[in-house]
Amino acid sequence: MRRSTILFAAAFLLAGCGGAEPAATAPSPSPSPSSSAPAAGGSWMDGFCGSLIDFAKIGDFRMPDFEQNDPASARNAMDEAFGVFAPGFDNAVTGLKGLGQAPSAEAESVRKSIVEALTPIRDQVVAAKAKLDAAPKDDKQATAEAAIAFRRIGSDINDMPDPFQQLETNASLKSLAAQAPNCKKLPS
Repeated sequence: MRRSTILFAAAFLLAGCGGAEPAATAPSPSPSPSSSAPAAGGSWMDGFCGSLIDFAKIGDFRMPDFEQNDPASARNAMDEAFGVFAPGFDNAVTGLKGLGQAPSAEAESVRKSIVEALTPIRDQVVAAKAKLDAAPKDDKQATAEAAIAFRRIGSDINDMPDPFQQLETNASLKSLAAQAPNCKKLPS
């Protein structure tokens, strides 16, 4: 890939979902009715970030070295790559689609734009992985086709619009992220 959009996306994600621990505050005796909305928003944001934990692992992935004349080595590299990318994309799309009511229209807009950006790539990754998994381990053609699909997927990732920009620039989403434990699990 000519640039790592995944790392780029992870950086934006961290700006919205990670970072410094929130300052400690004195515990309140019991939540008031008006404080349930922020709590619900924090819970939603926790699910949002939780959906992206496996996706964030893609940013750490490095394609293993392999000899092009060694089909077993190439197959292992492709299996390893799809073993990271498939759950990363699939868990993100499935988790984000399964979130309940967003705490605000802007949060819903961010969720929807990320789902729309990731779904077609997820579909390509899952289909390529399934095709490779169905082929015998020594099938050179299947491995070559998987490598071509992986390069195409990488190109699509690089061409993908940045769905995470709003997480960096939206103050209310940053505030919700500070309340969400899963957001702190994302790499910083």
